Amino acid sequence: MDILVLISYLSLAAVGISTVAYVYFDRKSFVNDRIVAIVLGLMISRSLTNSAVVGILMWYFSYYEGNLVLSAVFSNIQDSLSSLLVIFMANLSDSFFGRFRTLLFSTTAYIGGVFLLYLFNPYDVKWLIVIALVLLALGTSGYKVLDEVLIELVDDIDTLKKPATLKNRDPELMDNVDTSEERKQLSKERAEIWSRIAYVSGTIIAILWVSPSGLAGVYLTWRAIFLICICFMTTQLIVFIRGYKLYYQEELNQRPAMIFFRVIGHYIGKYLCKCDCGCTAKRKHSGTTQKAEGQDDRNANLHKQDMAKVKILLKIFPMWVSYFVVALISATGSTFFIEQYSNLKTSNKLPVQIYNNLIQEGSKFLIPIIYKKVTCSRRNNQKVKIGVGMFCSIVCCISAWQLEVHRLKAVKKLVDQNANTSISFLLLVPQFLLLGCMEGLTNDGLSEFFKSQVDKDLEKYGEDYIEVVLGVGKLFTIALILIFKSRLGWFGKTINDSRLDKYYIFLVCVCSVNFLCYCCIATFWFK
Repeated sequence: MDILVLISYLSLAAVGISTVAYVYFDRKSFVNDRIVAIVLGLMISRSLTNSAVVGILMWYFSYYEGNLVLSAVFSNIQDSLSSLLVIFMANLSDSFFGRFRTLLFSTTAYIGGVFLLYLFNPYDVKWLIVIALVLLALGTSGYKVLDEVLIELVDDIDTLKKPATLKNRDPELMDNVDTSEERKQLSKERAEIWSRIAYVSGTIIAILWVSPSGLAGVYLTWRAIFLICICFMTTQLIVFIRGYKLYYQEELNQRPAMIFFRVIGHYIGKYLCKCDCGCTAKRKHSGTTQKAEGQDDRNANLHKQDMAKVKILLKIFPMWVSYFVVALISATGSTFFIEQYSNLKTSNKLPVQIYNNLIQEGSKFLIPIIYKKVTCSRRNNQKVKIGVGMFCSIVCCISAWQLEVHRLKAVKKLVDQNANTSISFLLLVPQFLLLGCMEGLTNDGLSEFFKSQVDKDLEKYGEDYIEVVLGVGKLFTIALILIFKSRLGWFGKTINDSRLDKYYIFLVCVCSVNFLCYCCIATFWFK
């Protein structure tokens, strides 16, 4: 009965917020169409699910069996797949199905993944939980597509004074619109602000009400949390589908991610042609038509263009390698940092989302803005920004190491190792704050550096490639954990049986070496 009452309250709150937002948008003419309010509603529902479920999967898996290594492996699988699939979703939206259908597919997969978690214990049917993790990854990887939809809608509003549809895409009307870069940048910033508001709204709802230890005094079971997220996201998806005719996407284009496949395919075809002894003789005997020659010329030109772009991307390879360690620390933050919340004072009264969804994400968003204001007089300081972020990773691991040393000492003094120690939960704040600083500065700096090194048609795809590097780094974390468990015995069944302090010392050494290597690369490789 309590669950039904809570679902009713949340539904009424969502309807009320949507109504007030719609009236406000319509009167203030800031966002004066229903489709934008619908997109923001879908953003809030996805943010709620991410904060209440996906962001703390490590906490959820540990809750059932307490197997630290298996929980970390499951959490990192979902996290790495989510990063790797970002470029897959981007290709689907821009080259094949369009953004609307891609979002429909992504959100449906998201709901399906949460539904499987609702139905099954994660350790009863392990192969089924892997399917759930893949579905969750497909769902979370669609966030960038949703951001692009909002940016496009706000951009259309600023140019046409209403979102673009098939009816108002009249060429005569498009001749008099403002298409300047300054106006487009302003539209993008406005869309990012509303995207951030939607994200924070979903996070606050999760912290207050949809949590095992909500700040509003609502203590829900995991099944109740899953049910609320399923209902909220399904409702918003239905509303989003109803707005299909209100959204218009321009002609699909081919994303640069296909370049690699074309280059690889070209060399495979060339190799197979050489292996075929009769290939050349047969071609000479049959003769080549003029049309075929023209096609060959076009393919050759396309291959040259592709190779030029691939060479540019490979030139940045040393920078990708240095960013690999950032992915390793990020994966640690979403798993072991959360587990350190155990045994801290008041740990049973505060939701763990405060750390990773408010402190970490807040610093990830705000620190780059502050950095930009502080260093406004300096230009082309992307490499310095990345270096500052990597230095933050060293301090972050040192902070986590010191906390774990004191936490393990305090736990050994307890009769019941599940009881709380006298260590304040506030001591966990610095490492999450520094983790957000590391991610924000390195992501921003690497994205700006990428734009400065590539052609104009590749500039906006930097985040896609960064996500791929993050995904590979998080997969490597899984292998690292399993090696340290089997060879060195650093990881036990629970966090209190493990030696995370030694693992953090290892990360401090890795981050320090990586920082020195990065300084050399930034100084001598990219002058």
